[in-house]
Amino acid sequence: MREEKNISVVIGESEDETRVPLIFQVVVELVIGVFLIIYRDMTTNVLFIVIGALMVCYGVFDLIAFVTNNRNYSFRRGLTTGVLITIIGVAFIVQAEALKNLLAIIIGALILIESIVNCRRSFILKNLGSEKWYILLISSLVVLVFGILICIYPNMFGEIISLIMGIGVIFEALLDAYAILFMSVLRGKLKKSRRFSEEEETSIVEVRQK
Repeated sequence: MREEKNISVVIGESEDETRVPLIFQVVVELVIGVFLIIYRDMTTNVLFIVIGALMVCYGVFDLIAFVTNNRNYSFRRGLTTGVLITIIGVAFIVQAEALKNLLAIIIGALILIESIVNCRRSFILKNLGSEKWYILLISSLVVLVFGILICIYPNMFGEIISLIMGIGVIFEALLDAYAILFMSVLRGKLKKSRRFSEEEETSIVEVRQK
């Protein structure tokens, strides 16, 4: 019974890690990575301008809501958040080139977080019966170190920082895809094996009853 419960838990964990939004995330990561490699500085500037424009829109909306009193929150919060978010958004748009290192820190942090997630996925692969689960673990640890370097020492890569970020994002996307694919395959095999065992046990019980 305990082993059956553990199998159910492992299957449930693997299903949580292979949902459709994760596949969408892989596609987005690949697109961003390719753009960072091909267009480099232009992609960096565009990302900041897009983020800045969204922040300005949100900040202005906050200020309008504060003035018209359409939202039920305090005077200080409504005014402060609206002004701050708007100013930061404008800074992102105007100073996109100067804030390149900030983008490196953000992307490095995202690579770091996703690498830790993939380390966890490697142990799920191990529980599903994969003999080569350590490949994902080692690869994730390597990319994790890569993410730390981008995040803490963005100046170390100089003018090729956009290229390095693009390579890092693509590697992370490929590791995500690898983990999702093999978890899906192994989960299918485990379910099939489990179903076969249950049918076999049922047949044995029926034979004994006869």
